[in-house]
Amino acid sequence: MGQDIVLAAQSEVGEVELAAGGGSSAMPHKKNPVAAETLVALARFNAALVGGMHQALVHENERSGTAWTLEWMLLPQMIVATGTATLKASELVDGLTFKTRSI
Repeated sequence: MGQDIVLAAQSEVGEVELAAGGGSSAMPHKKNPVAAETLVALARFNAALVGGMHQALVHENERSGTAWTLEWMLLPQMIVATGTATLKASELVDGLTFKTRSI
């Protein structure tokens, strides 16, 4: 969702308009899609942590304290990232305006 909004909000595309965004010192009229970019970063962050969770699947004799510890080092970060992304996505959708074009 975040990447789609980043692309659709580009001035060359102009399919959506954001209610809020990061300012630009060079172009004061511009609204940078900061919230949408944050969604992309959070998704990539979570994807990176998935590799660590795959490592936590390796259990010696089905009771590895190492794997359990690794899982609980990663899981809270994944939950926080997911919750933050959900909140940002909700805020982003509330302030999104779709532009219509006449043919």
